[in-house]
Amino acid sequence: MGASSIRATRCAILILTVGACLSREHGACAASVPLTTDILPSGVPLPVPAPGFVQPPEDSSTELLGNAGGARDWLTRQGVRVTIQDVEELWGLVSGGLHPGPTYDGMTAVAVALNTQQAFGWQGGLLNVSALQIRGRSLTNERLGALNAVSGYDVGRSTRLFELWYGQSLFHNHLDIRVGSIDLDTEFLVSQNASFFMNASFGWPLSTSNNLYSGGPSWPFSAVGARVKWTPAYPVVLMGAITDDNPTRGPFYSNVSPTVRDPTGTLFSTSGGTLFMGEAQLWLDMAKRLGGKDAPALPGTWKVGGLYDTGRFPDQRYDNQGNLLASSNSTGVPRYHRGNWMAYALIDQMIWRKEKESGKTINLFVRTTVSNGDRNRFYFELQSGFTFDELLPGRPDDTIGIAWGASIYGREANRNAHDAVRLGTSVPYQLRPEHHIELTYQAAVTPYLILQPDFQYFLNVGGVNRDPDTGRSARNSVVTGLNMTTTF
Repeated sequence: MGASSIRATRCAILILTVGACLSREHGACAASVPLTTDILPSGVPLPVPAPGFVQPPEDSSTELLGNAGGARDWLTRQGVRVTIQDVEELWGLVSGGLHPGPTYDGMTAVAVALNTQQAFGWQGGLLNVSALQIRGRSLTNERLGALNAVSGYDVGRSTRLFELWYGQSLFHNHLDIRVGSIDLDTEFLVSQNASFFMNASFGWPLSTSNNLYSGGPSWPFSAVGARVKWTPAYPVVLMGAITDDNPTRGPFYSNVSPTVRDPTGTLFSTSGGTLFMGEAQLWLDMAKRLGGKDAPALPGTWKVGGLYDTGRFPDQRYDNQGNLLASSNSTGVPRYHRGNWMAYALIDQMIWRKEKESGKTINLFVRTTVSNGDRNRFYFELQSGFTFDELLPGRPDDTIGIAWGASIYGREANRNAHDAVRLGTSVPYQLRPEHHIELTYQAAVTPYLILQPDFQYFLNVGGVNRDPDTGRSARNSVVTGLNMTTTF
C-alpha cells in the first residue's frame, strides 16, 4: 500500500464522523459516531480538524485482522462496527525521581457500535459500548513521583466497562444527544494536536484529574449523565453535559486507588454532586481569515469552555474547626466548601502548509485552564506544543512533536506549605510548578501498527523543591518510553 493510501486510511479511522454530518452536501446519518481512538487516552494520531470532511467507506485493510473471513462485511450490513485495539508500552526512568529503572504497562480495548437505522430502521440512533483490560505497573507512582503521569495508560490495573450510552441525532444532524454512562474527556477539553503526545496531562489535564473526585468522568472512568451537541450555524458547535461528579463514589482524599474502589466500572454512581460542563467551538480556515484567497488552507479549532461541580471540596489551608491544617493542633480534616469551577481556552491551529492539499504541515496547540483558588490544589495550567507532519524524507505518514506543560499551585496551597515550615511541622520546602517537556516521534509502520518512541524531561518533580517528609532535594528527571498501538 502506498503512502497516500496509508494516510487516507488513517484519516478514515481517526476523524470524527460528525464532520460528515456537518457537511452541507451530506445526507442524514446516525448520531455522532465516536472516534475509533476515543478508547485511547494518549498517543492518538489525530489530524488537524476538517469540518467539511466526509469519511471514506470503511477499509478492512487498515486493521490487522482484515475482513476477518467476511465477518466485518456481514456485521457492517447489520449496522454493527467492532473495534479492537491493543497498546503495549515500555518506560524507563533514566535519572532523577525515586527509583531509576524500567516498567511495563498495557491495555486492550473493545468497542461495539450499533447503528439503529441499519439494524432495525430507527433513524439517527447509535448504541455504543466499550470495555478495557488494563495491566502493568505505574512508572509515575513507583519510580518517578511526578504529578503528571508519563502516559494516559499509567493507571491502576483492572478489567472494566468503559462507556455505555445511546445517541440520537435530530433536526438533520444539527442536534445530537447522548444518554448513559459517558466519558467527558473524549469530547470536552480535547486538543487534537495535544492528544498526539504521551504524557497524560495533554489529554485530561492535572487541573481536572487532581481537582475533581476520582479525576472526574475521564479515562478509564465514565459517569451517568447526558451530553448535548448543537450546531446552530456552520461552523459553530456548542456542547453541554450533565453527569454525576464522582464515578467511583469514594471520598476526595483516599489511600485506595479509584480502579480498586470500582474495579469493573459498573457502579453507575449517582451519589455526590452534579457536574455541569459546557464548550463552544469555532472551526475556521485561518488562511481565509487573513485574506489569503489563494493560499493553502490552514484549518483550526478554537474552543472556550468550563465546568461547575455542585459537590463539596476540601479547603487547602483550614480544617473543619477553623485551625490551620499545618498546625499540630489541627484535626487533620479539612473544611469543605460547596461548589467548584474551572474555565479553559484552547487553540488547535495549522500554522504552515507547503502547498494546497499538501500533507506537509506544522500545527500549533495552546491550552490554558484556571480554577477556584481556595479549594483546588492547582489553580492554573498552561500547555503548548507543535506537531510536524510528513517532514521526514521517505516517511510521509510519520509525525514529530514537541510540547511543554506547567501546573501552578493555588494561593491557599502555597500558604499551607508556608504554614508548615513556619510552624515547624515540616522540613523546609517550597511548592514549585512542575514542568514537563516531551519530544516524541510517531512512525506508521503499517496502517494498523504504530510505533511511538518518546522522551520526557521533568523539572521540579512532584511540584516541590525538596521532599517535605525526608528533606531530600527534588531532582529533575529523564524518562524514555516506547508505545506500540495495534488496531485489530
